[in-house]
Amino acid sequence: MEPIEDYFRGYARAFDSRDPEQVSAYYHCPCMMVNANSVATFDSREAILRNMEGLIRYNEGEGYDHSVASDFRIDRQAANLASVTLRWRVYRSDDSVLWDWANSYHLADYGSGWKILVSITHDAE
Repeated sequence: MEPIEDYFRGYARAFDSRDPEQVSAYYHCPCMMVNANSVATFDSREAILRNMEGLIRYNEGEGYDHSVASDFRIDRQAANLASVTLRWRVYRSDDSVLWDWANSYHLADYGSGWKILVSITHDAE
């Protein structure tokens, strides 16, 4: 299995644990998150952590139980740079689908393992 796929399965487990520190550790500082309505940049570990705390609280309020990453498309630009598009499915505790979407990530490994530089949310493909 591709190490980047393992990386994102670990990222899913971090969200499933509901631990914002674990989730935040997957992000490079600074980083950027983009969706159809906004661009957010985070230039400190504290800002990334606060964002993940809010996201985890929101997910819990919507019924988040667990997530699954699949349908990986990985494009390596260099040994330490990659772009990844994958599909996320988020489930409720009864295994019904809460959300289903695609996300693209730009990753880098500057010596401490893969980290997310940019996350781009888009419609499921």
